[in-house]
This record gives sequence, C-alpha cells and structure tokens, in this order.
Amino acid sequence: MIDDDVRSPVAEPVRSIRHRVGGDGSTGLVLGAALVAMTLVAGLCYTFSAAVMPNLADADDRTFVATMQRFNDNPTFQITFTAALVLTALAAVLQRRHGSGIAARWTVAALVLYGIVLAVTFGLHIPLNNDIDQADLNHITDLAQVRDDVERPWVVWNIPRTLLTTAAVAALARALVLHGRSTADRKARASAAHHPELPSPPPPGPADHQPPPTPERSSTP
Repeated sequence: MIDDDVRSPVAEPVRSIRHRVGGDGSTGLVLGAALVAMTLVAGLCYTFSAAVMPNLADADDRTFVATMQRFNDNPTFQITFTAALVLTALAAVLQRRHGSGIAARWTVAALVLYGIVLAVTFGLHIPLNNDIDQADLNHITDLAQVRDDVERPWVVWNIPRTLLTTAAVAALARALVLHGRSTADRKARASAAHHPELPSPPPPGPADHQPPPTPERSSTP
C-alpha cells in the first residue's frame, strides 16, 4: 500500500516556483508604483529648477515670498515625497524576498539615492521653507532680506535633488525591466515543471526492421 503522504519528486519545486511567480506579481505592481511616484518627485524638482524659480527671479520681493508660502501650504508635495519613499522601500523589501538579486540591487540603489534627496530636503529646504512661512507680509518691511536668505541656497541645492531623483528614476526603471525578465523566466520554468514532456517512444528493435515476407510461388502450372 502506498502512503498518501509520499510526494512526487517534482511537486515541491513546482509549488516553490509558482509561489515565487505569485510573489513576483505583487512585487512588480509595487515596483511600478514606486517608479511612478519617483517620476513625479523628479518632475517636481525639475519643474522648480527649470521653470518656477527662474520665473520667480524676476518677481518683486513680496510676490516671491507670498508665492513660496503658498507652495508650502500645498499638501501635494508632502504626499508625493512620502509616497515615493514608502513605495521604494517596500519594493526593495519585496525584491529581496521574491525578485532577482540584480533587480533588488538596482531598487536599493534607487532607495539610497532618494535617501540623499530626503537628507537635503530635511536638512536645508524645509528649514528655508519654515523661514519663508514665518515672514509676515503685513508687518515685515525688509522682505528683501528674507528673500536673500532663502532664494539662492534653495535654488542651488535643488539642482542636486533634481539630478539624484532622475538617477533614482533610471535605477527603478532598470529594476523593473530586470524584474520582468526574471518573472518571465520563472513562469517558463513553472510551466515546464507543471507540464512535463511525454515520454518518447522506445527505439525500434531488430524485429521492426525485418523485411515483409515474400509470397510463396505456386508449383502448379
């Protein structure tokens, strides 16, 4: 009698591969979401470097301070920066568990680059934003001094943020491509393990090559 607990030799590998493929699906979704969020952050930094701050350079002091205060009141910036951090960190964790090693390293590289961006943001830009917020447009008369203390360092240090977030986008894009290739390979292996090839027919023996018997000739005329 065969024990019911006996497992076939390929049962465990098949389940393992299919489990990895299922994990790859959620990992790919999170990695794609992280790429989108990081692209939005890079777009924000680039827009400030290429359009917003150059245009404000020609504005008067009161307009500059008032406009920067409105930027600080917009929750879109905080939500976007936080989403990029959370999704990239989660993608790195999932890549370490389910993804390929190379894709995981690219995801971690993106997380490190974005960590530098956040260090610059919290160490420099947020304090400068707080200085702008404390300026009272109705009572402070020397708005030029407030602007001089904020504008130049804000603009200069936004350039590294733009470059680093762009590099993080490239790293996440590379990780997503490698993850897709790895997932396709695992699906192919899972399909091959789940549907093994049928055994080939045995080679023909000597009897299969015997010539057919010739009919006997009749001896009667």
